[in-house]
Amino acid sequence: MEKKPYLVDWAITHQCNLKCRHCRGMRVGEMDSTRAKEIINEIAELKPGWVIIEGGEALLRKDLFDILKLARQKGLDVHLISNGTLLNVEIRTILKQLGVKLMISIDGATKETYESIRRGAKFEKVVRAAKEAASDGLLESINFTLMKDNYLEIPGIMALAASIGLKRVTFIGLKSCESYENELLSAKEYAEAIRLACDGAVKTGVEFYFDEPFFWPVVKEQKLQVGLPTANTGIVSQETNACIFGEYLFIEPNGEVKPCSFAPMVLGNVKEKSLVTIWQDNLASPLMERIRSYTSRTGNCKSCKYLTDCKGCRSRTFVLTGDWFAADPVCPIYNKSEVNTK
Repeated sequence: MEKKPYLVDWAITHQCNLKCRHCRGMRVGEMDSTRAKEIINEIAELKPGWVIIEGGEALLRKDLFDILKLARQKGLDVHLISNGTLLNVEIRTILKQLGVKLMISIDGATKETYESIRRGAKFEKVVRAAKEAASDGLLESINFTLMKDNYLEIPGIMALAASIGLKRVTFIGLKSCESYENELLSAKEYAEAIRLACDGAVKTGVEFYFDEPFFWPVVKEQKLQVGLPTANTGIVSQETNACIFGEYLFIEPNGEVKPCSFAPMVLGNVKEKSLVTIWQDNLASPLMERIRSYTSRTGNCKSCKYLTDCKGCRSRTFVLTGDWFAADPVCPIYNKSEVNTK
């Protein structure tokens, strides 16, 4: 049986009402309604574990609810990522009726940090939106992108989640953006971020996912106490802890299809080919097969005892090194001497 993608992540529009510091940049343009609905049918044919709909800000797309309705009619498990600023009673009611799972991005536990990262947003407004969505039983998770300016607020964001009655936070590693290397956590900071998340979960009872393939190796090395959420939050695959580069698909607003949401690589374009054909070509590609295989790793990764559990983040590694097969430069295991420096 042909392998199915773990998920399909679709940035359905480039439109956005914010100018976030960590935005990876949007491909301008979006599929018209007819092609968008055809893409939903093609996603359904691939039978992924779930589908992420995001942007830009997905709620700015006028036919969003029609697309979400079709996706649900096709039996797809749909997770919608929003910055939360446009939510109101009417939108929440529709999303709940459709059975869509909502994730709101809140990248700071304080007004100062949040508003410095999500430029154009108001902290009080997004917290209120999150509380209302949680009260409605609609909010699945807070998404928190890790940066140098905010990772020490991990305990605060977990306390915030607990205060609004939310049980989950998803921590997402920063991928390529403007001033990337200045914003990216070092190996030592990543190790501390993982420790803070584990401690925060114990103190607050809030579950979390940590979207980094070296998460479990660090947990084992540091002998941290942690448990995974009992439900899928739409970002991390529960079937594997390792990097899933090339094992899922990301669709840009302009139709480009990538093997990872942050990959500087294009597999094809849904303006020219069906998504099913692009997925099949991905599976058949010798280069993609080599990147997916842990046996292709070089440097410290090659001899790491956690290699099969991790495989290293391929998109970050390529951006930082220009090599698809190198060791992840910010892995706390790879940089153990830096991590252990007090």
